[in-house]
Amino acid sequence: MTIVALSTVIAGTTGAILPLSCQAQDATAYPDHAIHILVPYTAGGAADVLARALSAELTKRWKQPVVVDNRPGADGAIAVDYTAKNPADGYTMVYGPNAIYSIYPHVHKKAKINARKDLTPVAMVGLSPLVITVPASSPFHTIPELIAYAKSHPEKLTFGSPGTSSLHRMAGEQLDLDAGVKMTHVPYKGTSQAVADLVGGQIDLLYAVPTGVEALVKAGKARNLAVTTAQRFPLMKDTPSVGETLKGWPEYATFQGLFVAKGTPAGVTAKIEATVKDIMAEKSFQEKLAELGFSSEFLGGEAFKAKLEQDYVAVGNIVTRANITEE
Repeated sequence: MTIVALSTVIAGTTGAILPLSCQAQDATAYPDHAIHILVPYTAGGAADVLARALSAELTKRWKQPVVVDNRPGADGAIAVDYTAKNPADGYTMVYGPNAIYSIYPHVHKKAKINARKDLTPVAMVGLSPLVITVPASSPFHTIPELIAYAKSHPEKLTFGSPGTSSLHRMAGEQLDLDAGVKMTHVPYKGTSQAVADLVGGQIDLLYAVPTGVEALVKAGKARNLAVTTAQRFPLMKDTPSVGETLKGWPEYATFQGLFVAKGTPAGVTAKIEATVKDIMAEKSFQEKLAELGFSSEFLGGEAFKAKLEQDYVAVGNIVTRANITEE
């Protein structure tokens, strides 16, 4: 079938094969001008800092400017939409977490564009658990204590997250289901206000990335009850995991990476993937990841996509079990 189609094209017109040769040339010459990496969050957060560290290394290797462009809002949809509507040539990318791919399509089913359908995963850069954090004034010091109180006081406790489509929210819903409790979800438009409300006593606990609450914990204003993984996280060995209390607890971790528009030439994505792999072999970049609470775990495009698909299925299960309605 393929041979017949190819011979027909060659016999019919040389013009018909130009797009193929152009794609090959583009992949060889790539990049020959500035590249934009869109981050779906405001400046200063972990994703932004990591994207800027990565862009600096890409600029150094490719001898072309790689510019970080913050496009926050709409649970990542603004950055995804912009990238998907630009030419599929690798000059516009998204650097973001698994949530934009595995959670957003479940919670925003009416959206015309989403990362799972319209973007191609290229490389995973790092992985970090979430932490369950309470204010210093909280009576809870362990997950079992928290669960025991929640069981005897249904819907009295509140947990904060940085958005309805966040991994943080899904982890909270999972804990409710697995522990047989019911806490009230309070969504925020980011972590900063949620942290302020945690310290102020407006919410009882918060699901956050470790660096989001690190300053509070070090200042003695809050403490981490657990990391949201099955086993203890290597970079936080003194913090218990939820899996130590709830057997069969899944791996709730945020993993970040690069995405390009679907249809980007394979040669271009291969070059991006290979360059990111080289960058992640550098000790200095691994140290930067560790500073931000991320383990250095590289995955190429196919493996990254497989991990995202696994995450997508797991999230779908939670959305169904928790009866999370479409936003």
